[in-house]
Amino acid sequence: MLDSDSHLPEDPEPAPALGPRRAGLAVVAVVAVVIVGYGGYARHWRWVGIDGDTATLWDWLHLLLLPVAAILLTLWARHRPALGRRSLTAVGVLLACFVGVVVAGYTIPWAWTGFVGNKLWDWLNLAALPLAVALTPVLLERQSPWQRRHAVAAGAAGSALLVAVLGGYLAGWSWTGFPGNTLWDWLHLLLLPLLVPAVIAPAIKPQLTAWFENHPQER
Repeated sequence: MLDSDSHLPEDPEPAPALGPRRAGLAVVAVVAVVIVGYGGYARHWRWVGIDGDTATLWDWLHLLLLPVAAILLTLWARHRPALGRRSLTAVGVLLACFVGVVVAGYTIPWAWTGFVGNKLWDWLNLAALPLAVALTPVLLERQSPWQRRHAVAAGAAGSALLVAVLGGYLAGWSWTGFPGNTLWDWLHLLLLPLLVPAVIAPAIKPQLTAWFENHPQER
């Protein structure tokens, strides 16, 4: 589990092959991506509706982040793989690569990323709900009580957000994108992402645990 940093389990054996129906859906998804990529970006087919100017990486993130998070949650719910060292290392590498792309997108800048012009408020709107959904397995698997390091991490994140909010509204930090957003806007942004870890994940944990105990063959 994640709370035993020094004794993280190795990843389990690979999952069995996809069934015919899932394999068919995977093929359809791949074909759709190929059509969109080739037809939109290479051939400029109007009926596809996108090209390099109308669908940047930013637009793809808006389209795919939440579905990918939901797929990861579904796979975990069915197979419940251990969160081992290799999994965490892979996540860390992917995160580092993404941060590098973000930095380059703003500083070079890379027009194809579509990041220039998007502020902290836009990133929060992009990532809040997908991140809450993707972290649900971590919240459900965590068995040890809340520890000091968890409180420190949560306090640091909350403090950083508070500083950005105060700087945005009181000091006019334009990079935050906060000025002009009202309490109503903040409710739209945070209500569901906060409900997922605070209410939904704890509520479904007993049902999921009981289901897996009664259906061990599904794991």
